[in-house]
Amino acid sequence: MLWILYAVAHSLFRAIFAEINRLYRVDAWQLTFVHAVCAVILLLPLVPLMAWPADASFYAAAGMVALIVSVGVVIQLNLVSEQNGRISGIAVPFEALGAFAIWLAVDPGSLAAYENNTLSLVGLFAAFGFAIFGLMLLRRHDINKRTLMVMAPVAMTYAVAGVVTKVVVPFDSLIPALLSFVLINYVVMTIAMGLALLVKRKVDGSMASRNTLVAGAMTGMLGLMGYATFVAAVVLAPNPGYVSLTAVLVPVWLFIYHHAKHREDHSSAAAALLIIVSVVMLVMSALQSS
Repeated sequence: MLWILYAVAHSLFRAIFAEINRLYRVDAWQLTFVHAVCAVILLLPLVPLMAWPADASFYAAAGMVALIVSVGVVIQLNLVSEQNGRISGIAVPFEALGAFAIWLAVDPGSLAAYENNTLSLVGLFAAFGFAIFGLMLLRRHDINKRTLMVMAPVAMTYAVAGVVTKVVVPFDSLIPALLSFVLINYVVMTIAMGLALLVKRKVDGSMASRNTLVAGAMTGMLGLMGYATFVAAVVLAPNPGYVSLTAVLVPVWLFIYHHAKHREDHSSAAAALLIIVSVVMLVMSALQSS
């Protein structure tokens, strides 16, 4: 059950990552590029510890996932700069349900864990239901047609990325393979976003401003930790949808942070508690089925 610790850590890093551009309000395209460059710089000293599988699908999958994540990061950073970090949590139920269903299609044998365990199945459905209901109540004005139309497709691509990651990253020698997978992701992201900046003519002096560099360094470090813990959790979890559902804690972490800083926050404490209960139910369900 080590995946639970990685999944909770991922949700915490994801929450802080989402909040940073609410404070710095850097152009999303530029910040995605700068944060990817910073992540690559942080990973380069770890190259001697990395494993490089012979299977070509490992590298193809890493490149594909990198492109998916690049688009998602740009969209989320843009929405966050306009609204708040909690907006990124809207996609979580779609991502979780998509990843859960896709994994059952990829690995039909995983259904066996629920066939003779009604309690686990009921707990799982309750966890999804409580999480969705809690997110809807947390800050109702964050949910609108525009954000749902934007975030739902992003969430489904993230779901695909999670399943692909679980398929190609080897369970044995997890950390060395994880590090190389993440490095490939960020290298591809750097190249893709660099080309995008050139095409969109967004390469200018603002990219070297203190604001952009500080935000890039912070998001680079947090994005790296968040992505590494996500990959570890996805590989170790029975279903990648479990990890995505744990990310409902993102708005809860932000709720706690804002209240600790005595900032005005119209979120519902009862809804935050309901989200925490949903994660506890998920963990209990997973324990029952293991």
